[in-house]
Amino acid sequence: MPTYDYRCQNCGRKFDLFYKSFKDYEAASGQTCPHCGSDQVGRSIRRVAIAKPGRDLSSLSSGEMLNVLEGGNPQEVGRMFQQVADTTGADMGTQFTEAARRLSRGDSIDRVERDLADSSGSAAPSTPASSDPTPST
Repeated sequence: MPTYDYRCQNCGRKFDLFYKSFKDYEAASGQTCPHCGSDQVGRSIRRVAIAKPGRDLSSLSSGEMLNVLEGGNPQEVGRMFQQVADTTGADMGTQFTEAARRLSRGDSIDRVERDLADSSGSAAPSTPASSDPTPST
């Protein structure tokens, strides 16, 4: 059912008129303001939302993908994972799918990584305390 917004030129009030079909709207003539009865009304345009195109994360270079990962935004990382999986068409497995879903939802990257390590029974990768290969004396 089409809805049209109007504004009365006489009293300045806004109002909507509903029609059962576009054909009914086209057949209607002489709209009047329901508040003051004036026939000096004009259609007004509502604010319109325009969807912005999303960023195609699947076509990034490896360096750009690394920047996304290092950026730490879990939703962007999740979108990148999902787009890459969709582009390859390969079955990435349930853990990958679950991780991408949770990240896209905004779950913390650390929490998702920890939960995956716990569910697989392996420890999460850790960073060595020192990278110096010589033993301390």
